[in-house]
Amino acid sequence: MIRSIPLSMSLRRAGNHTLRGLRTQSTSSKGHPLSRVPVGGLAAVAEVRAQLPSGVAELVKDYPSIINLPVQWGEQDVYGHLNNVTYVRYFESGRIAYFDQIIKPHLSETAYTSFITARGVGPIAKSVLCKYRAPVMYPDTVTVAVRIDPSSVKKDRFTQSAVIVSHAQERVVAEGECVVVSFDYKGQKKADIPKEIINAWKKGEGLE
Repeated sequence: MIRSIPLSMSLRRAGNHTLRGLRTQSTSSKGHPLSRVPVGGLAAVAEVRAQLPSGVAELVKDYPSIINLPVQWGEQDVYGHLNNVTYVRYFESGRIAYFDQIIKPHLSETAYTSFITARGVGPIAKSVLCKYRAPVMYPDTVTVAVRIDPSSVKKDRFTQSAVIVSHAQERVVAEGECVVVSFDYKGQKKADIPKEIINAWKKGEGLE
């Protein structure tokens, strides 16, 4: 049996990183105009992309799902930079945002709720990889960008690839991968990815 944490639980653990409304806050970024940072709701991809500093926008142009997250003072460790665990939490928020932004628009509310809340067949994290590229310090805003490589999609799994980009540095500060397995939460076993999920993913990614 796979003993991993259901991705649906990420919504309950992500705290302020889970986006739920239209409230925003501003934060400065390397001489650029203030970034509009959603702090309680999921902004549309086009809206987020339009507000990115040009250097950041270039780095995430090939990713269909993007969110902005403000770096919090309390997320730093004793060394004065972002704690290594926080990068993984940022990736977690980005992975859930991918489902909301790319897959959800092409499913019924019932189908999506079943998929994302562990009521039927849904995603479960099998493994997570994080490569640290540079330290991040407060104040800053980061963009988390996520995609699924079509070649990684198998009958019962796929890989979500992601980057975290610092607005202050305009560089990739971390790269991540998560192998996601389709899991039958009622039967407690692996399952094929439902056809409607595959179809929704293809539509969301513009593959059909």
